[in-house]
Amino acid sequence: MPKQKRQETQKEQSERFRKTVQDLIDAGELSPTEAEERFERAMKRITDRPPEE
Repeated sequence: MPKQKRQETQKEQSERFRKTVQDLIDAGELSPTEAEERFERAMKRITDRPPEE
């Protein structure tokens, strides 16, 4: 029988996410500056793409 998923409120999930992100930053595995630059490049590729017909 599959293990039942833990039900979290939106607030609990957000707190868990923030803690995980901070742990990655503290460990040097995530750079907020680099992540922002990569996100902006990805969004630019999407917005510069011609509309599909």
